[in-house]
Amino acid sequence: MGNLLVLGDSDVRNIITNLSKAEIYAFRDVLARCLREYSVGAEREYQPAPGIINRPEGQKCLFRPFTSSEAVGTKIIVQPAPTSKLGGALRGMVAMCDSDGVPSGILNAEEITTFRTSLIALIPYLWRRYTNNIVVFGAGKQALWHLRLALALRGDEIESIIIINRTASRAEELVEKLKEENSAKWKSATTIQHLDISRPDFQECLKGHLSAADAVFCTVASTEPLFPASHILTEGRERQPYISAIGSWQPDMIELDPELLHYTVRQISPGSKAGSLLVDDRKYVLEHSGEAAQSKIGAEYLVEIGEIENLQRDEGDEGPLQDWMKDGLLIYKSVGVGMTDLVTSNAILDIARERKLGTTISQF
Repeated sequence: MGNLLVLGDSDVRNIITNLSKAEIYAFRDVLARCLREYSVGAEREYQPAPGIINRPEGQKCLFRPFTSSEAVGTKIIVQPAPTSKLGGALRGMVAMCDSDGVPSGILNAEEITTFRTSLIALIPYLWRRYTNNIVVFGAGKQALWHLRLALALRGDEIESIIIINRTASRAEELVEKLKEENSAKWKSATTIQHLDISRPDFQECLKGHLSAADAVFCTVASTEPLFPASHILTEGRERQPYISAIGSWQPDMIELDPELLHYTVRQISPGSKAGSLLVDDRKYVLEHSGEAAQSKIGAEYLVEIGEIENLQRDEGDEGPLQDWMKDGLLIYKSVGVGMTDLVTSNAILDIARERKLGTTISQF
């Protein structure tokens, strides 16, 4: 029997909100290595398929098991029914065992899911040459973590952040929270504003911001595209953006206009992956994302982050691949890779043990 470490939401939040810049980069390296092992190594064949249950009352349940040579575990995530008083956020837990099956940890999954999803979405963002202007769709925890990490890692380069959300009060709360945290931690000179969707000239203003954006973070469980492709594909724009879409995770959900994806893959460089739709897991994006379902883009036009991370080590700092990674129209679609929950949870458990956080159950 071993010692089981239990980390509640406040324990996990304490750890990940107080990471130094160097520690965030270390987490980034752990996740990038995990994605390489999944995409170009042998780990993919040892990962069980996730299960998704949609109950008649509107509750959505995700069961995602994962394995490695060092640990085994599973994550349970629930999106409450619309009638629930706790509706909105995704909640759940991660249960971990060591390689011998001895229980090692139970962690509240809410912050883990948002942290690792946002940090993986920031991996391609860190490839980019410019990040002056950022537009964010959503005002929940994913939006918060995308911006926390961007400010922590590149805050001295960011000039403007625009937040767009259906509920103005939530957007304003996020603006104030980020301003407070920025003043205390990162001290970026960026301006942080909310663009009100109720204003009569909203679409005109939105197009103006998107046509100048260096990064667009989409974090909404939407059932229709958040903006038309024409807001991005404007004539004479100075620089192409990086666009991430992590909010939609079922075939009836979609954040990005299919025309934007069609335009992107038409730019694929001959003999190169440059211009492909960047994904975390090709198979599950094709099976579970509304973007793939509605655009009908085939697997040959998708490339995984782990593959690109591996390729760039071989191709060096110059060539079509690097040009695309740094300056091209780069679109990332995520549905989640279970192994990243494993390595993130293990890293958090290690830090918790060092800092003597959480509750230990002896001889569990």
